[in-house]
Amino acid sequence: MTDAKLQRARAAAEKAAQELAALEAEESAKAAQIAAERAAREIEYAHRVKETWRAEEEQNSEAEKAARARFYELVAEEPWFVAFAEYRAHRFKRGHILNTAQGAQSRLGETVTVPENRIYDATIMDDVINAAEQRAREIAADFADELDARRESFVNGEA
Repeated sequence: MTDAKLQRARAAAEKAAQELAALEAEESAKAAQIAAERAAREIEYAHRVKETWRAEEEQNSEAEKAARARFYELVAEEPWFVAFAEYRAHRFKRGHILNTAQGAQSRLGETVTVPENRIYDATIMDDVINAAEQRAREIAADFADELDARRESFVNGEA
């Protein structure tokens, strides 16, 4: 009786092993097909990017120019900017005053004693630029994530 049970168990195990092998082969074939389709879509996406990047960059460049113009318009209306520009203008005016005085001394044949104008960098703008650059990097990183998501969506066959 034990031999019959053993025979049946062996037959069942062999049948299960055959079913398992068939299922694994099917799963492997599906995975290979999915990988091949994904690779084909990746190549197609690369071709699309290669064909469209110039137009996208032109669009981005135009948007950049518009954003810059908008920035200049808006910042020129800010009271702090108006005051800062006025402050910087006085530094440039000082240069004109000194240049005129130097020219007058030269025309009179005198030794030029008027000092050279020195324009100092304004550190407030460094702070503003640093803050803008940080925010710009964040915006660009979000855009990079969108590009990656678009690519993944396409490569995964979702788009």
